[in-house]
Amino acid sequence: MIFSKEELSEIFKTKVEKDVDDICIDSREAKSGDLFIALKGENVDGHDFVKSAFENGAVLSLIQSENGDYRDYEENLIKVNSTYQGLLDLAKYNVAQTNAKYIGVTGSIGKTTTKNLIYHLLSKNFPSEIYVTKKNFNSKIGLPICAACMPRKTKIGIFEMGMGAIGDIKNLIKIIEPNISVITHICETHLEFFNCVWDIAKAKSEIMETRIPQDAIIIPADSAYTDFLKNKAKNLGAKNIFTFGFSKSDAQIISQNQFSDRTEIVANILGKKIRYCVNCHNNSVIPNSLAAILAAHAASKIDLQDLANEIKNFSSANRRGEIFEKNGITIIDDSYNACYTSVRSAIESLSKYSGRKILAIGDMKELGKNSRFFHENLSSTIDKFGVDSVFACGELSKYLFENLREEKRGGWYENSQKLSKSIVSKIQKGDTILVKGSNSMQMNKVVEAIDHAL
Repeated sequence: MIFSKEELSEIFKTKVEKDVDDICIDSREAKSGDLFIALKGENVDGHDFVKSAFENGAVLSLIQSENGDYRDYEENLIKVNSTYQGLLDLAKYNVAQTNAKYIGVTGSIGKTTTKNLIYHLLSKNFPSEIYVTKKNFNSKIGLPICAACMPRKTKIGIFEMGMGAIGDIKNLIKIIEPNISVITHICETHLEFFNCVWDIAKAKSEIMETRIPQDAIIIPADSAYTDFLKNKAKNLGAKNIFTFGFSKSDAQIISQNQFSDRTEIVANILGKKIRYCVNCHNNSVIPNSLAAILAAHAASKIDLQDLANEIKNFSSANRRGEIFEKNGITIIDDSYNACYTSVRSAIESLSKYSGRKILAIGDMKELGKNSRFFHENLSSTIDKFGVDSVFACGELSKYLFENLREEKRGGWYENSQKLSKSIVSKIQKGDTILVKGSNSMQMNKVVEAIDHAL
């Protein structure tokens, strides 16, 4: 149970007769004991699915309209002026009942992996007292759902915070106020919605603007915005400001030795030499491992080396740099999302492999007026790091494909399905294939096709 009927009655100022075990906003995922919140979106109105949610097991539904086909469930309806505000009320009530320390994680790339890694580092020592947001539930809807569902016994809550506009994160920290903030990286992701990357930096930095100065703020050292972030943190009264990365910093990579299945790292973290392994080669993931160690240490005071030792047992989330080998062919599944910076980093990682290096790439979305420039400019990275063949799909990726040298052109296709059919007939034993693209390009279908063909 996450809310008793008495608590629900108090929150919504009406008589509620049932306890709830969970919250859902998708009627297809409703199950026994759920509270279904009928949110009204631009394209879909949750009120159209209230009846379906009840049929799937929901015991209560929060609604703001009485015009739906759910009169048979009248006694199980909670009527409010705004179901979204109702969700916020649930989240704020639950947070108020929980005596936890919060870690907030934001950044242009690496949020979900870093959040999951922090959880991994802490969960061994606090197995039942750590809470982490589901999947990438980091939006104005996803975060309050997670806050509302957080167990009351939580001692450390780890929340991912995303944004699509200035002010978004400022609203999220009204729900969850971080005691420790992590900014992984700032780059051109979502540039379509901003005037420039500086505006993205300002939007990400809102995570620092809590009412009470934070215990620690952790920021990237390898960034054009490091000084801006550091100065803002100081002005906000942060007790401790830590930097991380390859550049001189509080947590700095000193050396890395790469093997087929891992990277062995030597780092200087808060004045101590720390050795550990990461199960990837990606130069955007590796520095974020430092951020995770810093955050976990700030929250728990667990020994730095003990935390670092746990990283070797961590695997990235689905489609975020997963590496697997089948019949002599290595596939790097980084198909969940893509921006210019993350693709360049992934290509650099691909260069560490022997044999033919193949890139299967779909469009990088949400880059705005600079989309053509970013796609065309990837050709120089492909040359620099010795990619042998490129298979591309999507209208934007055509700019990249046409900018490639002839011998590197594996093929251009309208979509990932057509690319899949072609690439499976051209790969061979010893190849390493990196699959990358924005989520909407469905590059995961390329991975599935290769896996099935092998």
